[in-house]
Amino acid sequence: MIDICLKNEEKNLLKSLIGKKLIKYRHDPLDKFDGEIVYGRVELFFDNLIILIDYDYAPYPLFGSLDDERPAFSVKKISSEEAVSALKDVSQINVVCEKIISGIVLVEDYIEIEWDRKKDNTRYIKAIIFKFGEEEMALQGDYMIPLLDIIKGENVVSRLLNPGDEFKEDLETKYSADRFLVEL
Repeated sequence: MIDICLKNEEKNLLKSLIGKKLIKYRHDPLDKFDGEIVYGRVELFFDNLIILIDYDYAPYPLFGSLDDERPAFSVKKISSEEAVSALKDVSQINVVCEKIISGIVLVEDYIEIEWDRKKDNTRYIKAIIFKFGEEEMALQGDYMIPLLDIIKGENVVSRLLNPGDEFKEDLETKYSADRFLVEL
């Protein structure tokens, strides 16, 4: 199984954010898309703490390939000096939040894949959902490129892409998909 989920220390870091006030979040602009699709990183600002949620390429040895990569989430503390754009000559977008995180849910997809008579399975984080009481904000990753959708509102899990949708267009690929919601 290919496991592209968060490590325990990353989960613990996210869990430590529950009960803290998210002052603002910041991301790079992506002019080619709507304002809620952003380049693969979002910085979360709390009192005396900055968390980077990065969504960048990582090895993806599907069917034993050593060359494939796909974006994957990572979470870490960063300093204010590290909280800069990943792009050159851009001004980041700051979004004031001022809300207390009441819960965090990891959306994990488990996919069994068959292609060209080869079988494999993979488990990965599709989205991270931050709860603020009834309001929610999801960071949903694109399957192939390091872009994040920021989805806001209530019951955002109902607006996420379905598990396995990334394989739907390829008629030669057979798959089965399950989704798990992991509350931290």
